[in-house]
Amino acid sequence: MRSRFLSTFLLPAVAAATLAAARAEDAAPAAAKPAPSRESTAASRRAVAAMQENDWLSARRAWNEVVRLDPANAGAWSNLGKVEHQLGELKPAAEHLEKAVALKPALSDSWVTLGLVYMELAAPMRAVSCLTRAVHENPADPQPRNALAIILKKVGWTAAAESELQKAIDLEPKFAEAHFNLAVMYLERRPPALEMARRHYSAARQLGSDPDAVIEEQLSGQDPAAAPPDDSSAEPPTDDKSSVPPAPEPTAPNKQARPSTSPGKRKSP
Repeated sequence: MRSRFLSTFLLPAVAAATLAAARAEDAAPAAAKPAPSRESTAASRRAVAAMQENDWLSARRAWNEVVRLDPANAGAWSNLGKVEHQLGELKPAAEHLEKAVALKPALSDSWVTLGLVYMELAAPMRAVSCLTRAVHENPADPQPRNALAIILKKVGWTAAAESELQKAIDLEPKFAEAHFNLAVMYLERRPPALEMARRHYSAARQLGSDPDAVIEEQLSGQDPAAAPPDDSSAEPPTDDKSSVPPAPEPTAPNKQARPSTSPGKRKSP
């Protein structure tokens, strides 16, 4: 069974997360770093305004000016990396985000974006490392766990992916993308855990996820009463990888435009 596997967790919240990171340095104690110059503050405001308008080229120019004026500003490096990611410039994005987390390792959203960049650079183990660090830095945030699950599924660690998705839902029961992704995972079990998949797909739809024809065909195409017994309460498999089919590739963020106002699609700047 192949269905889309949402990797768009960051898209609905990317603007808010980016703006939060942009202001992260302002929340630091006054003694921690010198106050930014008037020119740096003005450039930061231009950069934030450009990002709100999805004007990534203008945002890039403005953030470059900020890091030139204030090279120790971790939030600015983080946002410059995110802008490069929006523009599809993956190697510069990784470099800038690495600089950000070196300056301020507690920036969880920087680790998340860095993990997504490494996924697109075909470096899945680096992506796993970055997203694991993101979870460590902010264990109460369900978003990094959903992102980590996507990467774990990509490398075939399905039991761990299911576990992270369940933890994300425990943290935020109204997290539609995590419900959707967990429904996909349950349908890909052998045999499929139909009742659990139905429960999470229904929750995702009620929370605003778009319908998925493949999932709905799978759920309606079998009579649960006639289907083989479905031990939906069983723990995810942990070591018998031979019975697990290759995990479908997660849908990587579209390089042409980010962010998007609807899951799975992005508008061009």
